[in-house]
Amino acid sequence: MDIAVRAHLNGWKFIFLNDVKVLCELPESYEAYKKQQHRWHSGPMQLFRLCLPAIMRSKISISKKANLIFLFFLLRKLVLPFYSFTLFCVILPLTMFIPEAELPLWVICYVPIFMSLLNILPAPKSFPFLVPYLLFENTMSVTKFNAMISGLFQLGSAYEWVVTKKTGRSSESDLVALVERESKSSNEEKITRRHSESGLETLNKLKQREEIAPSKKRNKLYRKELALALLLLTAAARSLLSAHGVHFYFLLFQGLTFLVVGLDLIGEQIS
Repeated sequence: MDIAVRAHLNGWKFIFLNDVKVLCELPESYEAYKKQQHRWHSGPMQLFRLCLPAIMRSKISISKKANLIFLFFLLRKLVLPFYSFTLFCVILPLTMFIPEAELPLWVICYVPIFMSLLNILPAPKSFPFLVPYLLFENTMSVTKFNAMISGLFQLGSAYEWVVTKKTGRSSESDLVALVERESKSSNEEKITRRHSESGLETLNKLKQREEIAPSKKRNKLYRKELALALLLLTAAARSLLSAHGVHFYFLLFQGLTFLVVGLDLIGEQIS
């Protein structure tokens, strides 16, 4: 990200190659995903703090400077996490305990739906997952907000740089694909077969070890998520008594999402 910003400030132009495919692996546990998102939001805020003087002194146009500051950095990494956390996790549930306070429907419903639609426009097939995506993103806003604050103000957690653990679930298929490519491009079939057999033997040994000593599934408890789940579910009950229809359903499902995440019931449990 630092290299991309400096190249942009030097006037480089980029072409996005949409047809290039790269193998990747998604985090299989909430803990791994949480650490990944912390890194992805703390790092850009540190970079923004360090690069802001260089952006202001650069010779690029004012429109490019504004795009870099407000869209590339602030909107995605600061405004959205701050908006989601403060509005949906703090302000909205607290208004249920104050009868005089009332948020308009467009703040609760229309704005988050519009923001979610912008995110799924590149992938229209994701439309059925709009509601779960919105609920989970609001849940992740706690981690993103903490990461944003720590990166911006250089707090202690900003220096935690934990790389996402890879489980290697696709190792066997990747190895088979590699062997197939080598067999097509090379006439040395014996060498290819020897490499593939040695790799498959290693994988078989690892599988045998896993069968002999199976790992126990242990769920972690996330206190922040559980505390917010309690707040949201209590606010949902208060909303039901006050006959706030839209508020009740949102607070209920959002509170249940926080509860599921806080009890570590999503993803595969990896000890």
